[in-house]
Amino acid sequence: MAWRFILALALGALTAAQAGEWSFDAPRDVAGAARTGVFTQLDGAGRRHVAVSGDMVAVAWSDRRAGSYQAWAAFGAGDSDFTAPMRLSTGNEAYAPTVAALGDGRFLFAWEQDGRVWARSGDAQALGPVHVIDDVASEQPSIAAGPHGAAIAWARREGRFLRLYFSRLQSGDDGWRATDVQPVDREPARDDQLYPSLVSVGDGYVIGWEDRRHGHTRLFTARWQGDGFTAPRPLNEVPPSASATFGRGTGVTRVVLDARGDRVAAVWMDKRDFRSGYDVYAAVSKDGGASFGRNEKVQDVFGDGAPQWRPAVAISPAGTVLAAWDDNRDERSDLWLSLRDADGAWSDDFSPPGAHGAEAQTAPAIAFGDDGDLHLLWVERNADGATALRHLRGRNP
Repeated sequence: MAWRFILALALGALTAAQAGEWSFDAPRDVAGAARTGVFTQLDGAGRRHVAVSGDMVAVAWSDRRAGSYQAWAAFGAGDSDFTAPMRLSTGNEAYAPTVAALGDGRFLFAWEQDGRVWARSGDAQALGPVHVIDDVASEQPSIAAGPHGAAIAWARREGRFLRLYFSRLQSGDDGWRATDVQPVDREPARDDQLYPSLVSVGDGYVIGWEDRRHGHTRLFTARWQGDGFTAPRPLNEVPPSASATFGRGTGVTRVVLDARGDRVAAVWMDKRDFRSGYDVYAAVSKDGGASFGRNEKVQDVFGDGAPQWRPAVAISPAGTVLAAWDDNRDERSDLWLSLRDADGAWSDDFSPPGAHGAEAQTAPAIAFGDDGDLHLLWVERNADGATALRHLRGRNP
């Protein structure tokens, strides 16, 4: 039986109901012990590398264990070991896999393969047929699944620019197919649209992305209206002094969304305080992504002197928003978590047992199960450059 650590959190900003003790199982290897030359990666658009369906957990990543980069999946239930890695991709090279739960222990996967976007479903017993989603130059898939079905967004090459596209997905005997492909923004792309993050909300979908139409990177969101997305709405705030202090913009990248019910949370890397590099910023919607509240700085003052990298976000069944990222405030790369209370205040940062130490802990991905358990996935790298994929379950009674 897995041993546990008990971490008492000093969460003065949280309500009494949110505060308390979290318990964490021992971290476990997902795909074997650390190996050199494997180069494990968690770098998909939207950082959806772990998903939960009932008591089954699915993870998706890319590495070179087969001699070239390929996309992989593994499954685990309860305290049992994860299955042996199952290869999702079928081509020469593959990157940036993502996963979404379909229910009943089944999952949907998408990834980049040889310059195209592909998808398939699967469970712990077997993977289904593989099918190309966009048979033109395409990349950066993000998938979402909910009561109204599954959908995908991705970046398609159109001339000099990448333009975001969206489609509902339909399952057939030969795999998952795109059914109604359309651009996210009806206006033609004037510069690159990048790294979509798609989530399912009560009556449709919400998407966030990077957009360079103004000559610098901005973050936008849009909400599905039944026959298309609303016009893009800006997400990150640009201070009035931006032109003098930051040039054309403050420097933002890699927005990540999560949704539960009508609540949508967004996190991203933001360089508006440029002296220490990127910070983690967030914004929350209470109306299904139609609008977002003010931008909120996530990390605490102890993290202000270090740059933050690769933020992820998840919303618990109780509505608690949790952010995760890695930074080197302790002169090593560790994982850090912070919780948001109902008033928009973020807790003191904390690092779970097993997610900090001598090895470099990077690139977190997070998801909550319907039972409220937190699933944390990340890449661990030792001094020799060997990498391993690690999983940790946390519980907040």
